[in-house]
Amino acid sequence: MMDLSFRWPHPRFDTPLGAVSVRLHTFENAYGIDADLASVDTDADGVLHVEAAGLTWAGGQQKADGSLSLTMTSTADGMRIDTAGHHADGIRSIAVTLHDLSTGDVGGVREGRLEVPASGRLLRYPNGWFDLASPSFTVEPRSGAASGAPDEAGSPEASAAPNAQRLHVRSLDVKAQPKTFAFIPHFADPATMDLELIVEVDATTPTTTFTAPGWVVSAGDRVEHAVVAHREHVEAAYGVRSWEERDDVPEWMRETSLVMTLHGQHFTGRTFLDYDAMLASIRHVAERIDGRRVLAYLPGWEGRYYRFYGRYAAEPTLGGEEGFRRLVDEAHALGVRVMPMFGANIAARDVPGFERWAEPGILRRPSGHRDAGSVDWDGSRHYDFGGGALINPAYAPWRAHLVEQIAVNHRRYGFDATFLDITAMHANDPNGDTSEGLLALVRELREAIPGHLVAGEAWFDAIGAATPLLQTGHRDTLPVYHDLPDEELFTRTNRSFGHVCLGDPAFGSSGVHEAGYVHEWRLPVRRGVIPTLGVVDGTIATAPERVDLIIADAHEYAERFLTPADVLRA
Repeated sequence: MMDLSFRWPHPRFDTPLGAVSVRLHTFENAYGIDADLASVDTDADGVLHVEAAGLTWAGGQQKADGSLSLTMTSTADGMRIDTAGHHADGIRSIAVTLHDLSTGDVGGVREGRLEVPASGRLLRYPNGWFDLASPSFTVEPRSGAASGAPDEAGSPEASAAPNAQRLHVRSLDVKAQPKTFAFIPHFADPATMDLELIVEVDATTPTTTFTAPGWVVSAGDRVEHAVVAHREHVEAAYGVRSWEERDDVPEWMRETSLVMTLHGQHFTGRTFLDYDAMLASIRHVAERIDGRRVLAYLPGWEGRYYRFYGRYAAEPTLGGEEGFRRLVDEAHALGVRVMPMFGANIAARDVPGFERWAEPGILRRPSGHRDAGSVDWDGSRHYDFGGGALINPAYAPWRAHLVEQIAVNHRRYGFDATFLDITAMHANDPNGDTSEGLLALVRELREAIPGHLVAGEAWFDAIGAATPLLQTGHRDTLPVYHDLPDEELFTRTNRSFGHVCLGDPAFGSSGVHEAGYVHEWRLPVRRGVIPTLGVVDGTIATAPERVDLIIADAHEYAERFLTPADVLRA
């Protein structure tokens, strides 16, 4: 990770958590508290108040107008930290730093414990695929010794890390404002670290005065209680109904125990399965499990994957309209439901009409600049594909265009569900809240197609209400599970299935996805994780035993978590 190359003498304040400091960032510079213009007092209730009527910059060498405040209050859960600031240039973020902690692993995240190396680690929220699906984590201390490397004065830094106990950090925010957590081991003593808690201003409402959402830091035996408290906070903030009570979950979905990912056509035009081959795969599986347990998911059904996002139609080289209609109709005859894939927020720039319904809504960063970059679609080993653009779903013309595309195809073919690609993308776009835009998109889609299931890619807490069903996350193409670390936080309201990059059981092929080959091909059987079978050309013929293992997982899932088969048949 990147960092400053000098020591900034921010004033530090003694607290029950140890030394704490605070700073403010604009889009142009970084500012700390002017110690000469700061007051510190503790009131009769033990609340610490720090008020600074001036700021410093240039590493403390220059002074500036502005203000910062810090309040720390002891609560039943731990220490609550509140901050606020003012700067005439407008505020980008406010950071609180907990100094001189014992360096430890990061726990309470979907990937399990994450090491904090000597070079440091950044975690960000919101992230739908890995890192933080909710702004809550633990610091699990571990022992370490000072390296003896000199600091700027030529002497080793002290190796005292007084806070060697387990800590839990959570945000009291009620929206998906971006947050960054920096774990920074001391250069001269990697066994000791600083922890930065940074929250950004919502770019849709720029301000010169910002009151940041509060933090709660819990230690020792309060940690487990803090995990429950955070779950309750999230449930209250976003109000998502339970899986059993959600009115956006069709009854057939509540009986689904297997998702088949039937890969269509790759970006390069290489076909894995045409419509008839998809149907043959469905028939094979429906001979081994009740078709009413199966959802067929179709990425790349519209032709070259991603190449013409924004224009959706049955692809002639895969079988055309007749072939796609036959696929849907015959799948239905077997009891199988069908879910084609559409892009929630991406479109090809050369699709007719792009300049009207997409161009003005292209995603921007908080600075106002457009995002750039892509993935390596064709093995050219670069990411400079300019054919597609990310669109903010808060842009109403884009939503109207996409909803119409999906509704027209639904009227033509009668599929049961829509998968929206990249729904978990979050950007602090000054032109619109991407999470609110997603919620609006799903609402408008369900109004256009009543009773329709809308699924999405990946998850974080603020968008749990948008799509009840969604894919697992992944880090470096390996599955990341949203029902970890707090099973109840996710599974009470949502279900997941295998990401499109899950390897097929014969070759490890990720099909239309850009991952290439992936070792993981089978998911664990848990209430929140629906078994998923990836299928490319040759999968079933080459590895029938592995295919049967996944079908057996689907039977186990149904027996453990769903309506008994005899009741379903009745």
